[in-house]
Amino acid sequence: MTSGKKGVLVLVGVFAAMVFLCMGQVWVLSVPFLLAFGWLSFLQQVVPEVTPRWGAIVEFLVVAAMLGAGSHLFLRWLWRQLHAGAPEASTWRPRWSVSLLLVGVLLFASTMASVGIGHHVGWLMSGRARLVRSSWPQFEPEGARTSGRLCEEVRELVDAGIPAEQLTRKLFAKPSLQALLEAQQVVSQVSPEGERVIMVSARDPSVRERNGALRCVPKPSDKEELDSKTLKHWPDEPGSVKSTSP
Repeated sequence: MTSGKKGVLVLVGVFAAMVFLCMGQVWVLSVPFLLAFGWLSFLQQVVPEVTPRWGAIVEFLVVAAMLGAGSHLFLRWLWRQLHAGAPEASTWRPRWSVSLLLVGVLLFASTMASVGIGHHVGWLMSGRARLVRSSWPQFEPEGARTSGRLCEEVRELVDAGIPAEQLTRKLFAKPSLQALLEAQQVVSQVSPEGERVIMVSARDPSVRERNGALRCVPKPSDKEELDSKTLKHWPDEPGSVKSTSP
């Protein structure tokens, strides 16, 4: 491949990356970085939580030592039998036994890793959660734009006389809203002032903690958003109704 073609490919790659970044898909940069250095942050999170089981460690070392010693004795005997007619042949070396033992351990570890990768890939493919998220939260299914759209739908249903516990069922009946309702929920709750309030919030607790909820009914005149700190002071009972999937 000539240098000119390589330059064109580089420019095309940079242009494609810029397009993805403008769309909020920062994974085009984060994925290579995480593949190269993500294990460092993983170790930083996991290692402090690891509690070594010294009994199991000692048992593993004893079994490995017995397996290594037994394998070495057997292979040394087998080597002598195979080279009985060649006195100048070298003896079986301990280094060879250790190498074979390490190869067996690596094969076992790689098999376990392959099974784990297959399990996680199947879990990701069969799950309903998205693999990537936009770095622009307002365009997410649980973002402010979609919350406002669901609020308008909720107000129409409430004006039509639909009770709070049936709102999600009615919303799920609309195909255009099903994807949004996978990420958001409709909650009917009584405020500290005794007022019935119907809100839309994210199903993901971490997103709900960050974004709070959007008040739909009754529609306030000044501000519709309720932060998570405010919602913590609201009573759960009486009058708290959470609409779930049908």
